[in-house]
Amino acid sequence: MTSISGFWSYVHADDNADSGRIAQLARDVRAQFEMLTGETVELFLDRDQLGWGDDWKPEIDASLATVAFFVPVITPRYFQSKECRRELNFFARRAERLGVKELVLPLLWVNFPGLHVEDPDDDLIALVRRFQWSDWTELKFAELGSGEYRRAVAQLAERLVQANAAAEASAAALDLDRVADEEQDDSSLGSLDKLGAMETSLPRMTDILAEVGSAIEDIGRAMQEATTDIKSNRNPQAEVANRLRVARALAESLAQPAEQVRGLGGDFASSLNEVDEGVRVIIERAPAEVAANPESLQQFEGFFDAIRGMVEQAEVGMAAVASMIEQIEPIEKMSRDLRKPLRTLREGLTLFVDGLTVMRGWIKLIDEVEPALRQQAVEA
Repeated sequence: MTSISGFWSYVHADDNADSGRIAQLARDVRAQFEMLTGETVELFLDRDQLGWGDDWKPEIDASLATVAFFVPVITPRYFQSKECRRELNFFARRAERLGVKELVLPLLWVNFPGLHVEDPDDDLIALVRRFQWSDWTELKFAELGSGEYRRAVAQLAERLVQANAAAEASAAALDLDRVADEEQDDSSLGSLDKLGAMETSLPRMTDILAEVGSAIEDIGRAMQEATTDIKSNRNPQAEVANRLRVARALAESLAQPAEQVRGLGGDFASSLNEVDEGVRVIIERAPAEVAANPESLQQFEGFFDAIRGMVEQAEVGMAAVASMIEQIEPIEKMSRDLRKPLRTLREGLTLFVDGLTVMRGWIKLIDEVEPALRQQAVEA
């Protein structure tokens, strides 16, 4: 009997607020899915469980036979959670790129106005809107064990089964296209397109990182000035009023750079996707190239070293960004005026941090292929 994986991404506070109904639904859907398919599903439900942190990322890049579904449970808090945003961004973009979009099924648990804005500011809300979700805003109130609940669970499981069938059909079609391309000797065209996109996007990524660094410096100066202004107040009786005045002034000064950071974050995510495809093409082509021309190993190693250097620099820069995100979260709660610009800023910065997941994947691929390349060159 085949073992496959199912991923249920949700905010624990939402599950607690609904007395564990979100997690219970996940288990019920898994049981129904297993009954319909005869397959065993390893359910990734709790981020604290062994395996979630290390095992889920490679699954979406594996064969379709190993992934049954990824279900993000959509609520307002979902888009405020760093972990949930990272999971959704990783799975959804990978699924779109690999042609298995059907395996991502957003579950609408709490409706909210921001989800229906025509041109949402949040890049991930825009992303999730591209998927067909299942509405559980009313079904979640059905009694467990009732006919209404059981039918809804069965329908959701059936939809996931159909999604798997559609994804497998998509994969088969892609495989046939790949074979046809190879027979016509046209496969290099797709690779060249990806490499061309990478060459265009890579300098843009560098520019974006420089721009966001400048914006962050402006933000840091504004926040430092606000802190100095608060400390300079020597009238204890007007302390609260002074803090409110400073908060409003700070919110106004942060509005523009925060929007800039969020826009740059979206541009960075788009550019990174194109660079990612190009980098993977080069790594995938390396064994065949070195086998045909052992002297090309030096060129590939130079490229690999450049990628490692880029990722190392990104790790350092993103550590500072991650630290800023942590500092922003508690400040958001201090003032209504600051809430919007700081949330905007946090959303933009999170897109940069999320990009590290993709970049770390390059290092893993390089580490896997490089020893074999060296051995090939020696044997040649």
